[in-house]
Amino acid sequence: MTRIRQGSYVVGLLLAVAGPAAEIRVVGSDLLGPDFARAVALFSQQNDVAVKLDLRGTRPGAEELSAKRADLGLFLLPAGENPPADALTSRVIAYQVAAVVVSAASPLKQVTIPQLRGIFSGSSGEAFTRWGELNLIGAWTSRPIALRALAPSAGLAFPLFQQVILAGAAARPALEFAATPEAVIQRLQATDNSIGVIGLPAGELPGLRVLSLAASPSDPAFGPTPEQVHRGNYPLRLPLQVTFRREAAAELQLLLKFLLSDEAAAALAPAFFLPLPPGARNQLVFELEEMR
Repeated sequence: MTRIRQGSYVVGLLLAVAGPAAEIRVVGSDLLGPDFARAVALFSQQNDVAVKLDLRGTRPGAEELSAKRADLGLFLLPAGENPPADALTSRVIAYQVAAVVVSAASPLKQVTIPQLRGIFSGSSGEAFTRWGELNLIGAWTSRPIALRALAPSAGLAFPLFQQVILAGAAARPALEFAATPEAVIQRLQATDNSIGVIGLPAGELPGLRVLSLAASPSDPAFGPTPEQVHRGNYPLRLPLQVTFRREAAAELQLLLKFLLSDEAAAALAPAFFLPLPPGARNQLVFELEEMR
C-alpha cells in the first residue's frame, strides 16, 4: 500500500511576544503551510501567548510529544495508524482532502470508485480510455481521456487518491503529473477532455468542476463538503488530529479554540484542508472546555 508522504520542511519559528514566560511548543505536519504559520503568529501577538512552531513532520513531532519535549501535536496519519497514546488525547480538527476534477464543459458530474480505478489504474480489470466507455454520449463518445494529477512531491492529493481509490496500485503510464497546483490546474483548464486529481481548492476553479464520488453505481454520490467529509461519505480525506495531554487542556484552551476558529480554517484552506462543519466545531469547543 502506498504510504502517505511526510516531508521535512521545518518552520522552526518562535512566535514569542512579551507575556507569560512559558511557551507552548507545537509540533507536527510540515504540510500545514505558511498561511497557517502566519495565522498562529497573529494569534500569538493578539492573545499575549508565546507559541513555538516546529513543523518538521508528523513522525518527528510524535516523538517530541511522546518525550514531553512538546505540548501539542498536529498530526496527519495514514488510515489505520493512531496518534501517540501514553496519556495523550487526540481529536480531529480538520481534514486534508483531495478532489477529482473535470472540465466544466464535460457532462460528467459524478463518478464511481470502480470507474476511477478503470480510468487511472494500470492494473485494473476494467480499463477506460475513452469518455464513451463511461456512458458519455454525442461528441464525447470517441474522445480520449487525458489524465492529470498533482505530483506526489508537491502534496498529498495523489498519494491519498492512490491509497484510497487505487488500493496502492500503480497509475497508468499515461498519467501526466504537474509540479505545482497552479500548473496542474492550468493543464486541466487547457484540455477539456481531461480528468485530474488535485488538492481540494479553497474557492471556485474557473472552467473546472469537482466531481461527486460514489462507492458503486447503486450508491449515492457525495461531494467534498464539510458535512460529507466529516461523516466519511466522501472518501478522499485524511484527518488532521490535535494531540495533547489531557491535564494540560486548561492551559491550552486559547490555542485549542483558535485551531477550531474560522481564522484557522481560512489559514489552512490554501494547504487543501477542510474544516469540521460548524456544529461539530462548536461541539468540540464545548468538549475541550469541559476537559480537566
